[in-house]
Amino acid sequence: MDLAALYIYAYLVGSVPTAYIIARMVKGIDIRRYGSGNIGGSNLVSTAGKGWAVPLGLFELFAKGASPIWIGTYVLDLDKASPALMVAPLLAVAGNNWSVYLKFTGGRGIAVALGALFALAYKELIVFVAVGLAGWAIFRSSGIWVLIALALLPLWSLLLSEPRSVTWFTLGLLGLVSAKRLMSNWTPLPEGEPRTMVYLNRLLNDRDVSNREDWISRRPTGRDGETR
Repeated sequence: MDLAALYIYAYLVGSVPTAYIIARMVKGIDIRRYGSGNIGGSNLVSTAGKGWAVPLGLFELFAKGASPIWIGTYVLDLDKASPALMVAPLLAVAGNNWSVYLKFTGGRGIAVALGALFALAYKELIVFVAVGLAGWAIFRSSGIWVLIALALLPLWSLLLSEPRSVTWFTLGLLGLVSAKRLMSNWTPLPEGEPRTMVYLNRLLNDRDVSNREDWISRRPTGRDGETR
């Protein structure tokens, strides 16, 4: 019963659409209709301002990502290597990506994943951040390097001799983030773009089109207020 309660908590707290709430409070807008349409930090910064990344990040990292693990270990007395514990942060990421409060739309789960790694496997977190930042500094492309850093996590967990459950956990993170990128927020494929290219852009660049500026500068048009 306690474990079921932890899982329900993890999914529900993960589902809290923090960026959506902040954008509504600060700008009075539906963040899903602006820029990338993503309910996450990058889109919030471009629509509401850089300062809002701080409260967003703190909630995503610690309330969503880390707290299910802390509750599992310090309240339920679960071992950090327990497979049962690994389910909780994965449910938090799933909640973030497919929020029950927003008709199963959401963000990409990266900040939530970082919070979970902080509480569960800090060595992998350090490597993840190092690879992601190095890739961005050299190539100025965050989308693909976040994916590369995420894809390398299972390998790093093996090299660091982590419990097998941690390796499976990192594979679960990769699967959830990749699935969300491919599915986007149930948005239709853009007209005039080959289907294969759209899915490739989604997976590698986390957007539907090749040009980043075209993607993040989108604004609602038309009487229905939807982005065209």
